[in-house]
Amino acid sequence: MHSCWITGASSGIGKATALSFAKRGYTVFASARSLEGLNSLKKTCDDLSYSGKIISLPIDVTNLNDVKSALKYIKDNIKYLDYIILNAGTYIKEDSKNITIENTKLMIDLNFVSVVNSIILMQPYFLDLKIKQIAVVSSMAAWRGMPMAAAYCSSKAAIKTAIESFEIDYSKEDIVFRLFYPGFVETPLTNKNDFKMPFIIKSDKAGEKIYSSIKYSKKFEVSFPMQFSIIMKFLSILPWPLYKWLMTKKSQN
Repeated sequence: MHSCWITGASSGIGKATALSFAKRGYTVFASARSLEGLNSLKKTCDDLSYSGKIISLPIDVTNLNDVKSALKYIKDNIKYLDYIILNAGTYIKEDSKNITIENTKLMIDLNFVSVVNSIILMQPYFLDLKIKQIAVVSSMAAWRGMPMAAAYCSSKAAIKTAIESFEIDYSKEDIVFRLFYPGFVETPLTNKNDFKMPFIIKSDKAGEKIYSSIKYSKKFEVSFPMQFSIIMKFLSILPWPLYKWLMTKKSQN
């Protein structure tokens, strides 16, 4: 029986990805802080009569004891864990002139520190559970500093470079690391945005993209949607004066 573990699975991209795997017969260990959200995910899976199943593992990924308990539970209940998708994260829109210590710590802890800590805690299980892949959901915001997102961009850029290092250090082992860079996806987080989001896609499309890439692609980095990815890649190579001018102009509109 195939299985995977997905964090941040109670809503948005994580929920859609969990359903994409369950639809194909996977046993999905779904983690999030919201037990209500996880129960809703399980009900959706059951209502759709998917061949796989959802097993709720409510945890706070920033709590090391919670992560340890989840790993022990998985190890005690299955022999193999094919994939781990570390998706839990958050975004708080905040002007750098009024940035707060509290929100900065929250985003850095959840988007970066918890991911690295989780991988550290997983390492003793790599061989025992025959883990094939660890996929981490970053963001195109990792590619360059953007307006109103100093803490968010830096947290996503930090996890980008950390996973690059993990993949280099584990290059001779039987496990691979992957990075996913979504653009705008319809989720509870993006629903808070008060601006037009270019090329925004539905969360179920994002979930399908992550599933198909994990299963059938060997690319280390996967970004989507393609149109927005091309634009962001172009912006990422612009000389600083031109990039700053464009971002300043955009933020003033």
